[in-house]
Amino acid sequence: MLVYVINKNGKPLMPCKPAKARKLLRDEKAKIVNRCPFTIQLQWDCEENVQPVTLGIDKGSHHTGLCNVGHGKILLSGIINHRTDIKDKMTARRGNRRQRRSRKWYRPKRFLNRATSKRSGRLPPSLFANADEVTRVVRQIPLPLSSCVVEDVQVDIARLDNPELQGKEYQQSNRLDENLRIATLMRDKYQCISCGKKNVQLQAHHIVPKNQGGKDTIKNLITLCQQCFTLKFRETLA
Repeated sequence: MLVYVINKNGKPLMPCKPAKARKLLRDEKAKIVNRCPFTIQLQWDCEENVQPVTLGIDKGSHHTGLCNVGHGKILLSGIINHRTDIKDKMTARRGNRRQRRSRKWYRPKRFLNRATSKRSGRLPPSLFANADEVTRVVRQIPLPLSSCVVEDVQVDIARLDNPELQGKEYQQSNRLDENLRIATLMRDKYQCISCGKKNVQLQAHHIVPKNQGGKDTIKNLITLCQQCFTLKFRETLA
């Protein structure tokens, strides 16, 4: 068990043992500022000699794991349980808003007038809330963080349906492998090849359609935005 310490100005220091914390509190050289995790604040100006502490983040859609390591020892760890009711609340709010506006028969109809929906690079409310929760917790960690490591894993989606998938069987899949799609976006520098847009939703488009013999290879894929992707798809159907 460790007791976390911050200096007189609120800057995190290295944690101490409970016995030392009790002595500081008894001598009125420190005060309690937080009980979860238990944190004390020193009442005098002291040296700020700290050791390197690394924060590890394992991001998930429902849970996010955090672990702070210093000199091979775990100093603080925990799990963030993300909210799962945001989508339902947004749907209910949208329904209430539409009912309220439908009663205003004297007001002319307006479409696409919400500033947040027109902003480029906008995150959905559920993803924004998850990222904001992680950021808020990291800022409240009472440790002198020197580096941060975020686990970013690329999953072989084709094997989720068939774990025994091998070799040429990948080409018989009904959907594009996620790793191949990401490789296409990275090759094209995350911008639409047709119009050059960035920071928008991008798609990996087959140059030669699969129903015409095209294969799931990086040479047969280009990066397109949603608008250009729709135009290319209509041209293919025509």
